[in-house]
Amino acid sequence: MITTLPRLHYTADRRSLVFVCVALLLPVLGFTGLLRDPVVFALSLAFAFVACVVNHNHQHHAVFRSESWNRLMGVLLTWTTGQPSRAIVPMHMDNHHANIGDESDMVRPTLVDFRWNLLNLLAFPFLALAHYRPRKTEALRRWREQNPTRWRQLVLERIAFYPLLAVLLAIAPLDAMLFWGVPWLVGQWGIIAINLIQHDGCDPASELGHSRDFIGNSLNWWLCNNGYHTAHHLAPGLHWSELPALHQRIADRIPASLERRSLVGTVFEFYLWPGRRPRCEEVSA
Repeated sequence: MITTLPRLHYTADRRSLVFVCVALLLPVLGFTGLLRDPVVFALSLAFAFVACVVNHNHQHHAVFRSESWNRLMGVLLTWTTGQPSRAIVPMHMDNHHANIGDESDMVRPTLVDFRWNLLNLLAFPFLALAHYRPRKTEALRRWREQNPTRWRQLVLERIAFYPLLAVLLAIAPLDAMLFWGVPWLVGQWGIIAINLIQHDGCDPASELGHSRDFIGNSLNWWLCNNGYHTAHHLAPGLHWSELPALHQRIADRIPASLERRSLVGTVFEFYLWPGRRPRCEEVSA
């Protein structure tokens, strides 16, 4: 039960809260017919992805000091990402961070090997989820037995999400799929696809050469510093607002070829033109 006013761990998460509120508002505007505009719809796709980024950060370092407010935050993130917010934990925190790039990593770049590299990017999230699905039941069984707090939060988010989804589909199925479903799918696809961009062509055995960093200021403002991926893997529990400082401390040890300013430019180079898949750089870090 919530009995206290919300207190943030870090004031930087005011931005996270604004992003989540916008990500929730935009589909409401479209679904209710208050504002149906192509630009607003495009923004809803972008903010659904940003909401997935905020959820990623929240699972690593909770936004609020109060567990009650964090439970509510989990529900809001569930509504903005289109799945229980805790659902990313088995694949990302429990698996990817523990097994980065090796054969146990369910989001390792080697899951895709098409000659056309754009197809690798497009298919990667679907193949990663297909790879994860057989292990999902076992992961959740361990939660029930070993981490009841985490399990109860997942149950709460399911209760908050699936009845709402049923109501939306019952009221206006086509509008529900367009204004809620499409942004959810785009956001979830993007949060997994970016993992390929961040690790493809890197050396998973290298201490500081396993990730590709994007250091552009604008990108990191909108994505809450998730461009500093090497630092994030080095200290997964570190709040996102502190990642730039950690990156500066280790930057001289990160292979220069893995530090880039533009995510868009990298996507264009690797997946569009010339569309060459990055090779595992020779790293000594």
